[in-house]
Amino acid sequence: MDKGFSWSVSRHDTFMSCERKYFYSYYAAEQDPEIHRLKKLSALPLWAGSVVHDTIENFLKTHDAMPSPEEQEAIVRAAVHEAMLANWRQSEEGSREFRLFEHEYEVPVDKEDKRIVVNTVMRSLRNFFKSPVLQDAFAAGRERWLTVEDLVSFEVAGTTVFLRMDLAYRSREGKVRIVDWKTGRGEGRFAEVQLAGYALYAAQQGWVQAPEEIETELAYLVIPRFVTRQVDGKKLDHARAFIEKSATRMKTLLLDPLANEARIEDFAMIDRPRRCRRCNYRRLCFPRGVEERPEAPAAAVLSGSTS
Repeated sequence: MDKGFSWSVSRHDTFMSCERKYFYSYYAAEQDPEIHRLKKLSALPLWAGSVVHDTIENFLKTHDAMPSPEEQEAIVRAAVHEAMLANWRQSEEGSREFRLFEHEYEVPVDKEDKRIVVNTVMRSLRNFFKSPVLQDAFAAGRERWLTVEDLVSFEVAGTTVFLRMDLAYRSREGKVRIVDWKTGRGEGRFAEVQLAGYALYAAQQGWVQAPEEIETELAYLVIPRFVTRQVDGKKLDHARAFIEKSATRMKTLLLDPLANEARIEDFAMIDRPRRCRRCNYRRLCFPRGVEERPEAPAAAVLSGSTS
């Protein structure tokens, strides 16, 4: 069954980086198993972020209080010595469950590369356990937690918007705090829009009576640095306008917006070899190498997903 058009920050980010990549990720991948496999490739920095997020999610869903320092360290070491080691072996073996971009495209990975990834995971998790926001969430009590990594959706100007908050809870002071864990050192291009979208969902769900009762926090765990911002009506209005404009722009490239049908030739390739070398789909666009631009593949009409 065809699935209708939907919007998310990750879709917007992909669309803005390369329209052809967007087509492969949200249309072709739903129809072609090989393209779906390429979509799932994880490069080293993304892998580190996934391990951290998965570990935090599992911890928050299974613990009601802060563990001892010894238990914390056991969780950190299990993430590295069990989860990451298992992932690495899967990738080396060419598994369809987990595969690194570096293995797929035979990009050399030296000891320093591995050290950086492991260090990012260990520092991030250790700083997570030390973070003031985690202490505050447990002090508030689990009964005041509103969501932990739940995939939810809501409507903006007739478009279904999907999002997944890392953590949202009602503080002891009565405010709704929305937390986003980060393993990078710099703020992403659309981090503010992402958090404003979270706040928009919270307001529409009736979690608060006024936007000013919401605050967001970007938790840069590897540094560590915690950036708390207040929400107001203007931020919510900006988020609505941003989502509506972005969704409209995406729909203009569709063959049939109502049916969510797309053709590959309507989604242009970028001409940035340095970026293309790091793209999961580079062999589809450049079968003779990134330095040579091939002719566009044959036209195809595909239906997209809600992912």
